[in-house]
Amino acid sequence: MDKIISFLFTDPVTAGANTSSGNPEVFHFYLPWIIFCALGLLIPFYYGVEGRKRFFGSHTVNKWVADKMMNHLWPLALVGFVLIGARFALNGSLFAWRFWRYGWLLWGVVLLVYWSYFFIARYDKMLKSYRAHRIKAQYHPQPNPKRRTARAGSR
Repeated sequence: MDKIISFLFTDPVTAGANTSSGNPEVFHFYLPWIIFCALGLLIPFYYGVEGRKRFFGSHTVNKWVADKMMNHLWPLALVGFVLIGARFALNGSLFAWRFWRYGWLLWGVVLLVYWSYFFIARYDKMLKSYRAHRIKAQYHPQPNPKRRTARAGSR
């Protein structure tokens, strides 16, 4: 247990000092992490500006699902950029600890499990309910906004 705690809460400079080279610990995953975080910010931005009306039109369920997914994705990407910056520039700081990277990764895995469960167990039911509501709405008369109102003096 002590090894896990010291592994998670050791900054790169201290971790490198404990090795034979004495250099700070090397992190090899900057490029994939930057690509993921950049896409995690660009996709919600495009979706908010143009994609929502272009991709889904008036489909309420799909808009709701995509809105919720985008609202989960952009904070994950933003925090990822903060952690990249802390790891790269602030080697000896509190936010350069491995704990934050593994916590961020756990956050992403939890979101992935949540959305997998949603699409496997709940999405189909929501879609069927939405389609049934749309069919029922076809047979209900729509209110007429230009309805005549009775005037007291017109009798």
